[in-house]
Amino acid sequence: MRINFPMGKYGYPRMSKEEKKLKNKLNIGCGWKKAKGFINIDTAKEVNPDKVVNIEKGLPFPDNYFDYIYSSHALEHVEPSKWKFVINEIGRVAKDGCILELDLPFDNISSRSNFDHYRGFNWSSFDEITDMGCGLRFYFYPFALKWIIPKPNKLLRVLCNIFPLIVDSIQFKFKVIKKKQES
Repeated sequence: MRINFPMGKYGYPRMSKEEKKLKNKLNIGCGWKKAKGFINIDTAKEVNPDKVVNIEKGLPFPDNYFDYIYSSHALEHVEPSKWKFVINEIGRVAKDGCILELDLPFDNISSRSNFDHYRGFNWSSFDEITDMGCGLRFYFYPFALKWIIPKPNKLLRVLCNIFPLIVDSIQFKFKVIKKKQES
């Protein structure tokens, strides 16, 4: 069973053959690592993204546009007051069934001491909008996230929290499920 430790080509999407065939793909915060076949966006024009975008001001794409959204070490830079807006923007531009893959810094002293990181992450960071084994939850956002790569077992999670420098990065891979409109 695959667990969500970053494996493979770090800083690039880890896609199956089927996922590579998806049409509309977005790479949020690409930096110098542009993903082939993606619209690569970043706030820094010097990294020469396909489009310069400040995600804290919104994503300049139509609703339900993307089949695959990837971000590596960008969301930890979102100011806390903008967090919910940015997550809602990602949900807005994602199609129902979109794959959302995130590489984020694990919540440890190293990530917390980085002066431009507003947060670190652990396997419970998205629990409020994931299925968590008790059905999809739409309490806080108009979409939910269904785990594709499951959380590691409890022992490994405990070990990583007791010895946080074991892991410096964490990978999430979800399927975006949109709330059905009531008629």
